Amino acid sequence: MEGKIDFVISMIKQKRELSSIDSSFVMDLLNDYIEKNKPLWNSILSHPKIEKCRELKILVKDIRKKLREIHGVFNIDLNKRNKLLAELELSIKSNAPSDEIIELHKKILLTHKSTRERLNYYKSIYNEIFSITGIPKVILDIGSGLNPISTIFTKLKNIRYIAIEFTEEDCSFLNKYFKMMHINGIAVRKDLLKHNIFPKSDVCFLFKVLDSIESIERNSSKNLLDSIDSKFIVISFPKKTLSGKDLSTKRLAWFRKIAKTYYEFEIENEVFYIIKIIKKNA
Repeated sequence: MEGKIDFVISMIKQKRELSSIDSSFVMDLLNDYIEKNKPLWNSILSHPKIEKCRELKILVKDIRKKLREIHGVFNIDLNKRNKLLAELELSIKSNAPSDEIIELHKKILLTHKSTRERLNYYKSIYNEIFSITGIPKVILDIGSGLNPISTIFTKLKNIRYIAIEFTEEDCSFLNKYFKMMHINGIAVRKDLLKHNIFPKSDVCFLFKVLDSIESIERNSSKNLLDSIDSKFIVISFPKKTLSGKDLSTKRLAWFRKIAKTYYEFEIENEVFYIIKIIKKNA
């Protein structure tokens, strides 16, 4: 059966935008799917030609949809961002003008759907956040994507930046960036659907993360929030679903039950909530 499972995982990851996702994460989703759809899985296992199995096509489509909700849809061009990072490194080594450095940052941010949408708003986003939280010394960015690249638009100095991603490729990219920019930062791979322990921080970013993981596993958001030790948590949601429909208030009902007190602001495609964490023993 192990060989068939490997084949199914390879089928799921055949799409270019999903190819960089760690197989262990896909395996976790697959195990959960099998548990909930045992008759379908048994039909796949018993089929004489698994690659032609109708049930396999259903399984692959369903799991790809889940993966796109939390990762694949946001990556626009992996090759381009790697080439731009190499260009940025050369510019830094040659002491290029600051305008050139900033322009390359913008080009990198354009390779990622979420950061592309925020590009013209980053300064106002950070001004809004830090007017509430104060200037942080430690930032924890969970499901960061390319968001750490955007700190060039802030006046933050001497910060510790901890980025959490769930593919080694994304972590490697961010760690190269931190090193070349001499930022005290690190990117670490974690599966957000599992129990995690995160380092303490002044501000934790959860941009477009909670709705995605909640759609995969109900109540996973509360477990994730409970594991965060930060003075402030900044959570954002897209204003539209992947299908282009407006995100309904009903879909966020679970969040409003968890976060009863918050400061809210929005940009064109995204709404942000700033939550101050009050310790029970404080």
